[in-house]
Amino acid sequence: MYQNRDVQCRPSKSQTAVTLPVATCGPGSAPEATGSAVGTGLQRRDFIKSLVFGSAVSCAMGKTWLEVVGADCQPSASGAGILHVNVADFPALQQTNGSVRLALNTFVRSGPLGPFYPVLVNRGSGQQFYAMSSHCNHSGCVVPPYSAAARAIVCACHGSRYGIDGALLSGPSPQALARYPVSFDGATLCIEVPGLGFKLAVAPLDNAGSPRIQLQFPTGRNVTYEVLFQSDLLTAPSVVSFSTTPTGTANTPSFVGTGKVVSLYLDRTTASGIISVRIKVAQG
Repeated sequence: MYQNRDVQCRPSKSQTAVTLPVATCGPGSAPEATGSAVGTGLQRRDFIKSLVFGSAVSCAMGKTWLEVVGADCQPSASGAGILHVNVADFPALQQTNGSVRLALNTFVRSGPLGPFYPVLVNRGSGQQFYAMSSHCNHSGCVVPPYSAAARAIVCACHGSRYGIDGALLSGPSPQALARYPVSFDGATLCIEVPGLGFKLAVAPLDNAGSPRIQLQFPTGRNVTYEVLFQSDLLTAPSVVSFSTTPTGTANTPSFVGTGKVVSLYLDRTTASGIISVRIKVAQG
């Protein structure tokens, strides 16, 4: 029997994080997790499924991937996810008028090559932070980080200018950048990003006597996913390889989304534990 259970994975230092759905599963039909929450403990032969974002490898844009784990903040809007940014990890965010751009999938100046525009995170005075989409509302170009020298976010395509808070300063764009809800606890920013949440189904699979776990979830085009495992909530998660077929060898470390639902197959080697799916997030 499957049952929903809330789980909280707390990020350690030097991490950027996203909160997404979690649940537990045992023998039976697979559920779909639909919300973020908090919980404790694992029952024997149960696996908790959670959605977690990040990594620590190189990306195509030549930037450093940011490690990400599930954390405390929960989205208020349906389908949203929470991007957690440890301010101490970004020198630019240590100072007034600092700005970073975080990418959930690859992009070019004229637009994203996947479902998400990069997220801009800007620091105003004191502990005032702003988070917004990098989508220029004139022709859809990706705007750069805020420039203290120009006192604006200046779109490289046609010169639209936006304030540090995303407000429109001058066209040709007809409106401001889309702002995201943000909160700050003195160390970590919680940014609610529309469309970042997704459903994950987990089911046991008997593969020639060797138990496997099947993970199924919708993917975003050019979004890179990894699977992690940890024995309990106090143990750091580690990347595990998987197969893209029910009987194939589990030797694939990551999967680039196609915009369709994917099934991944993970060898089950312990009686209990935590399985996580995470997206690689890059500064670029």
